[in-house]
Amino acid sequence: MRLYKMDNLFKTGVRPLVDAYLLEKAKEVRDYGDYWSASSAGYCMRKNIFDRLGVPKVETDSDARLQRVFEMGHLVHEWMQRITKNAGLSVAQEVELIDDDLMIKGHFDDLIKTEDGLILYDYKSVNSQSFKYKKDKMSHYHTMQLGTYMYMWRNPDVWLPKNDWLLMKKDLTEARILNISKDDLRQAEMQLLWTPALEKQVFEYWSTLNGYWKAHQIPKCTCADYEINSKTGVGFMADERYNPYFYEGEPCSLRWFEKCKKEGLLKV
Repeated sequence: MRLYKMDNLFKTGVRPLVDAYLLEKAKEVRDYGDYWSASSAGYCMRKNIFDRLGVPKVETDSDARLQRVFEMGHLVHEWMQRITKNAGLSVAQEVELIDDDLMIKGHFDDLIKTEDGLILYDYKSVNSQSFKYKKDKMSHYHTMQLGTYMYMWRNPDVWLPKNDWLLMKKDLTEARILNISKDDLRQAEMQLLWTPALEKQVFEYWSTLNGYWKAHQIPKCTCADYEINSKTGVGFMADERYNPYFYEGEPCSLRWFEKCKKEGLLKV
């Protein structure tokens, strides 16, 4: 598919080719249909409702920049997965988990075997500035994401592909985030252990979200409540650079939702 006119190439160089390619690639997102995405665990429930309803994202000038960030993340993931596989440590990668009770689907990055058992890994690429702050404490969103993966893994009713290692459900009591600096590939690991409190937190989050969905209710936006930016005093997901439904000064905007609904643009 030609994404860029060749007669413009000599005027602008190849840079626009990259942005055009990534914006086109972004349209080929993984579609979970009637399921929630496990990677959205802990995020604002209104945002998750909008995602599942297929509310169109507000187009901004930062879209291409965000897609470049996402693409770099994919490249770092693939690099790390090759390393663990070549070392003979990885026993499963990108495995799909399906929970039909809580209506969740997800893919984890890596499953590593150790002398003490199995460890589920999720790889995150960050810039060097963020790396300084993310190497000591696991974020709310990452805690919920890893907790959801472990919840699904340990649930005997959750579907898994056939694999001897994947049958060891109860042996998984630990997950880790590996933060990788995109500038120099420094790494920092953070551990999350399976506990009854984590199980309760994960279950209540998804149960509440399903409750809103079944009742056809739009919950309040909580993007400003987590991962507070020290400069702005609000959560980074309330920033228009990161919130896909930021409209007229409001994150996860109801005005944007009503506008799209009136124009017949919703998927559901």
